[in-house]
Amino acid sequence: MSEQPINSLYTDAITWLRDMGCDEPIDDIQRTFHGLRSKEKIISASTNNEENSEVKKNLFIEDIENIDDLYNYVSSTLLSNINTINKKFIFFEGNHDADLMIIGDSPDSEDFKRGKPFQGESGNLLDAMLKAIGCNRSNTYFTNMHCYNSEVKIDLSLQILKKQIEIVNPKVIIMFGAEVSKCLIKTDTGIFKTRGQWFNLEVSINNPSIPCISMFHPRYVLAHPQSKKESWIDLKSVRDKLS
Repeated sequence: MSEQPINSLYTDAITWLRDMGCDEPIDDIQRTFHGLRSKEKIISASTNNEENSEVKKNLFIEDIENIDDLYNYVSSTLLSNINTINKKFIFFEGNHDADLMIIGDSPDSEDFKRGKPFQGESGNLLDAMLKAIGCNRSNTYFTNMHCYNSEVKIDLSLQILKKQIEIVNPKVIIMFGAEVSKCLIKTDTGIFKTRGQWFNLEVSINNPSIPCISMFHPRYVLAHPQSKKESWIDLKSVRDKLS
């Protein structure tokens, strides 16, 4: 019988069993002893298949209760799974307890440069629009449906967005642009037909439905100044809902 290296784990295990009164071997199958689990076993136990890992991830994101924890989770865990060079991430700006939440489609180059959503010319126009109804950067929550500078599955983007909505739980949501309206309220209708309309968004069973209005994105208003009239009508409607 060839000699095998002495494994201190099993030596300790045998001693432990002897002290417990076990005096008869059963077989020679390798075992993991309670209280004496090796590091290799611990690693294999914590490393699960992709399906179970996905379940754990989803369960964890469902348990998050504040925006800061959500930000840390998304930036550290989800961002690390996106295999692109020079990954950039723009999450939110504003008040976590805001009555008004504004959702755009995706950050632009100026947003990534400054690290905040709705920057540059479109951001300046948005600030002016909000000021007209008594809102600003300190009492409004700003975010985008997509927060990366790379392609991300829409299901993941919506999961992150809906979690933000659930946590902030605003009184009113402004949906800027066709993509946001189509994805959030599940419609194929274009922005020119949904613009100015109100919809009720059901986020979770624990939150009441939230009124959402579809509006032209400030980028569109800059390119089409004639649309300012429609945007002002929509803003007055938002103001009435908030009051």
